Amino acid sequence: MGGLAAGAVGVAAWPVSRAPGTSAAPEERDAASPVPARRPNFIVVLADDLGYGQLGCYGQQKIRTPRIDRLAAEGLRFTHAYAAAPVCAPARASLLTGLHSGHAPVRRNPPQGQDLPLQGVPTFATLLRESGYRTGLFGKWGFGPDQAGPEHPNSYGFEEFFGYLTHRSAHYYYPRALWHNEELVPVPGNQGESGMLFGPDLIMRRALDFLREPNREPFLLTLTLPLPHAPSAAPRLGEYSGLGWDPEDAAHAAQITLLDTYVGTLVDELRTQGLDENTVVIFTSDNGPHQERGVHPDFFQAAGPFRGLKRNLYEGGIRVPFIAWAPGMFQRTAGTTVEHPTAHYDLLTTLADFAEVPPPDATDGFSLRPVFTGEGEVSVHPYLYWLRLHVGSTPAHRAEEDERGLNVSAAVRFDRWKLIGWGPSPDYSRPGPGWTYELYDLFDDPWESEDVASRQPSVVERGAAYMREAWVPPDLTQQRPVTGAPA
Repeated sequence: MGGLAAGAVGVAAWPVSRAPGTSAAPEERDAASPVPARRPNFIVVLADDLGYGQLGCYGQQKIRTPRIDRLAAEGLRFTHAYAAAPVCAPARASLLTGLHSGHAPVRRNPPQGQDLPLQGVPTFATLLRESGYRTGLFGKWGFGPDQAGPEHPNSYGFEEFFGYLTHRSAHYYYPRALWHNEELVPVPGNQGESGMLFGPDLIMRRALDFLREPNREPFLLTLTLPLPHAPSAAPRLGEYSGLGWDPEDAAHAAQITLLDTYVGTLVDELRTQGLDENTVVIFTSDNGPHQERGVHPDFFQAAGPFRGLKRNLYEGGIRVPFIAWAPGMFQRTAGTTVEHPTAHYDLLTTLADFAEVPPPDATDGFSLRPVFTGEGEVSVHPYLYWLRLHVGSTPAHRAEEDERGLNVSAAVRFDRWKLIGWGPSPDYSRPGPGWTYELYDLFDDPWESEDVASRQPSVVERGAAYMREAWVPPDLTQQRPVTGAPA
C-alpha cells in the first residue's frame, strides 16, 4: 500500500539525533560478561486487537495479508496460541515479564486512562540487554505516565524507544508528538487540527533505522504498533475503496493490510542485510478482535470459528495468531501447523533459551525452543490461566456472557478441558461460593457451544482449584494507578 514511503516523506532527518540511553558501542559493554558467538537476533511484532481469523493464513477471506501469510508458509503457524489476557494492558505485561495474570504486576486495563506500572519487574528486554543485546521498542508502551521517569521503557531493558508512552496517546494515529527515549518530539505537520503524518509510518521508519545500524551486537527489535486498534484510521483505503463496505470496516481492513506491508518491509530488510539466516521473527496479537467505533467483527469473521471477542475469556477473546519464522534455524518443515498449546508468557523463557541467558527464577513460562526447532524435550503446562478484571465493555462482549461481562472472570485450560468462571461482582474474589462455571471439551467442541459442567463436577472442581492456585494477591500499595496527563 505504500504507507511507509508516504509517511517518511519530508522527515528523513527526524528525530535528528539519538537521545541518551540508546545503544552503546560493543567496547562499552561490561567486559566481564561473556557473550556467546552468533547468538540469534529477535524481532517480536505484536498487533493490537487483531483476531485469530483476520489473516489469510488463518482463513480470512476479505482482508489481504500476503506478507504475513508468506511468513506462515515459510515458518510455523500455531493454532493453539493464546494471549495472556483478553485486554491489552495485562496481556502485554505478561508477554513482557513471563508472568501470567495471577502473578503479573499489571492485571487489568488502566482505569480512567491511568496506566498501571510494571513495578520494576524485569522484561525479556532486560535479560537480553544485560547479556549484550542491542534492544529497541517501537510503538506503544502503556505502563506508566506520559512522562520520563522510572516507568519509562528505557528503565525496562529497551535501549531505544520511539512511539507512544500511554494507551490513551496511542489512540491518536496522527499524533502531535511522539517519544524518542525520554524526549517528547513534536511531529512536523501534525500541529494543526488535522494531522498530515501517520504515526505508525514514522514509528516504522525508526524501527528500520534501528535495523540498519551497523553493529556487531545481536539485537532485539520489538514492534508494537497500535494497528488495528480503534479508531479505524488509515492513510488510504487502497483496494478497500469503493467496495460499498461501511467506512469503518474498510479502514479497519486497510489498517491490517498496512500492518502486513510493514511486516514484509522488515523481512525484506533482514534479507537485504543478510540477517535472515540468524533472526527469529515472532508475529502475534495481544488479544482477540474488537467491536469498537463502528467496526463489525462478524463481517470479517474476525475471531475465526471461535466464540467471543476482546474482553471475553471464550476462545475468540484470547486465542490469537502466532507465527514463528527463522528459515536458517528451525529444523521443522516450512509451513508446519503447530497444535502445541502456548500462552504469551512463554515468550520470555523462549527468547532467553535461544540467547543462552538464564530466565528469572520467578517465571510462568516454558521455552518453545524445542517446539520451534523440533529438537529436544517439549515442556507442557499443567494448565494455562487467564484473569479478566473489568475495565471497558461493549454490547457484544456483555451479550456473550449473559450480562456477566462486568464481573470478575477467570479461566483455565488443562488436558482437553476449558473452565470459565465468573465471580459475583466486579471485584476479585477467590473462586468458590458465589462463582458460576462453564466447562467445555476443546477437543470435541473448540467452539464452546455445549457447557458440560453439570456432567463433570470433578473436572469443574479440579479447574477451580487451579484458579485458586494461580492467583497470588498483589501488593495493593504498589498496584495503585500511576497518573499522567493524556496526550
